[in-house]
Amino acid sequence: MAKKNYYDILGVSKTATQDEIKKAYRKICLKFHPDKNPGDKNAEEKFKEAAEAYSVLGDEEKRKEYDNPISGDNFKSDFNYSDFNFSHMNVDEILNSFFNRGTKNTGNISYRGASKKIRLHVTLEEMYNGVSKILKFIRKDKCDECGGNGSKAPSKKKKCPVCGGTGKMFNASGFFQTISTCSHCNGSGYVFSEPCKKCGGNGIVEQEKSITIDIPKGAFQGMQLTAHKYGDAPYRMKGEYGDLVIEILEKPNDKFKREGNDLITEIEVPVIDAILGCNINVLTIDGKKLSAKIAPGTNDGYMLRFKGCGMPIYGSNSYGNMIGVIKLKMPKNLNKKEIELLDQLRNNENFK
Repeated sequence: MAKKNYYDILGVSKTATQDEIKKAYRKICLKFHPDKNPGDKNAEEKFKEAAEAYSVLGDEEKRKEYDNPISGDNFKSDFNYSDFNFSHMNVDEILNSFFNRGTKNTGNISYRGASKKIRLHVTLEEMYNGVSKILKFIRKDKCDECGGNGSKAPSKKKKCPVCGGTGKMFNASGFFQTISTCSHCNGSGYVFSEPCKKCGGNGIVEQEKSITIDIPKGAFQGMQLTAHKYGDAPYRMKGEYGDLVIEILEKPNDKFKREGNDLITEIEVPVIDAILGCNINVLTIDGKKLSAKIAPGTNDGYMLRFKGCGMPIYGSNSYGNMIGVIKLKMPKNLNKKEIELLDQLRNNENFK
């Protein structure tokens, strides 16, 4: 297997300085951080690749080994993504987590709450007109028992017994040491002698929250709307709330099928009208009545195009089209006279 091109992953040249490599990695972290891309597997993969690339190129000794024409072809990184707890780190903490830099805990760590994702089912008519909806959801919010502090007053702080007060966990990984946030104290370096019983010392508990969301005209399947700072609260309320991401899902419609910005609908036409030709009326999604002419001899599946009668095109003043697909309606329960008339026509040239 060919070795990964870490320079391409970070978007730097082979002559890049350590400062340029660090800046490139920081840029990728800001773009693909898990908190900014909840549930996005592609972003998560790019984030992992960049972390692996930086773990090598950001270390002078490993970079030399990687660049060596003799040993480089067989180079294998010993980077292990699971050794890090990136979801609780900001970009600066991620950079400092490599190669044992910045391990001293100041006690003033700022956190960001996790982002939440909700799937909202919306009707085609609501997507056409736009609509406001009140959403109720559960998120982690400030504990009303301790005010988000995490302790039972006047509880005293004590050094975290797991990380020894550093707020970090050190793990040997190959030739260098990796550092992750201590899960016991969440990186603060301390715990309380008497933590709040309601929140367990985290300062946050699950609570119901509501928000009014405006679904825009022309909304579409998979559209994501972001309500900033409506996600989970940060650990012990030190930092800012995460975001709430609302993914729009389209409810099935019994009259229209959406294809892009066009609406497809079936138009039932009695077979005799299709043979002789007729005028028909068709309703649009917003209830307007349109007239159309069916030419004599129209076949099943023939499509009529109603320009500008489809869905609003999001971000513009334009509309898609409505496509009416002719579906021939066959007669049922023919009486004797009707059968005789049709039987007479059976052998006519036009009916063969």
